[in-house]
Amino acid sequence: MKKVAPFFVALGAISYGLPASLFKLAKADGLSDSTILCFVFFFACLFLNLAAACLPKTKRQVIDHKRRNLVILSGSSMALTNTFYLLSLSHVPVALAAVMLIQSMWLSIALDCLIKQHWPTLLQVGVILLIIFGTVLATGVLNLHQKISLWGLFLAFLSAFAYALTLQFTGKLGQELHPLNKARLMSIGAFLVIAVIWGPQLFQGASLVKGLAWGSFTSLFAMVLPLTCYSYFMPKVKASTGAIISSLELPASIIFAFFILSEKISGWQLMGVVIIIIAVVLSAREQDSCAVSTNSVQSKKS
Repeated sequence: MKKVAPFFVALGAISYGLPASLFKLAKADGLSDSTILCFVFFFACLFLNLAAACLPKTKRQVIDHKRRNLVILSGSSMALTNTFYLLSLSHVPVALAAVMLIQSMWLSIALDCLIKQHWPTLLQVGVILLIIFGTVLATGVLNLHQKISLWGLFLAFLSAFAYALTLQFTGKLGQELHPLNKARLMSIGAFLVIAVIWGPQLFQGASLVKGLAWGSFTSLFAMVLPLTCYSYFMPKVKASTGAIISSLELPASIIFAFFILSEKISGWQLMGVVIIIIAVVLSAREQDSCAVSTNSVQSKKS
């Protein structure tokens, strides 16, 4: 299971790259941010609860109610990630917001080091620097020629911090729960926060039919698939490796935008995408080597 875990974490990260294009298409179809977010999180919560209902009763039960409430509360980090990111786009360009969001990678590793009280390895530091460099190229942020809003940068950074918390929560919190049940509980917390923040603006010039259609489809890639992948497989990879693999969201977003929205990709952006993928492969190889060394140690002990 540990060997395939990086692949499914990568699948979840790539899935996160698609909603940006879908959100843009939905907005072009006349939907507001509040309508899209509310319906996306509602359907994600609905789908995950229906899927979890198929589990045996023993796997659906949560004996420790305090732990259950904590897992539900942790879902708020996903809601805040989307909220802060959308708010930041009103003040800074998408490229700059994307650069700030990718800071979630080193923030997640820093949180893990703080919790476990250890320093990151030289390879991890090298991979982080490589991904940040690739991100700068991939987003084209060096070509920006406009005044930058510090408030917008701060909002984008809050989005990155919230995403870093999501990576930590999916990997460490509620490991005694069935992953699907854990994803269900987190989706409930996420939907409640989104409903409180964006609910009052839900039907301002919105089409209910369009909201249902776009929300149900987008929720599969924005929440259901990535949250399920992360809940199942993030605990099976090192926290630092999971954070690094999650950076695949950016190149995936650029590639999806190229195919779906016909957005142009420059040579520098393509180079940035390749650099990020190389960095992720290096991180995954470190994960595999650690797994092999652990298995060899265990076999020697036996």
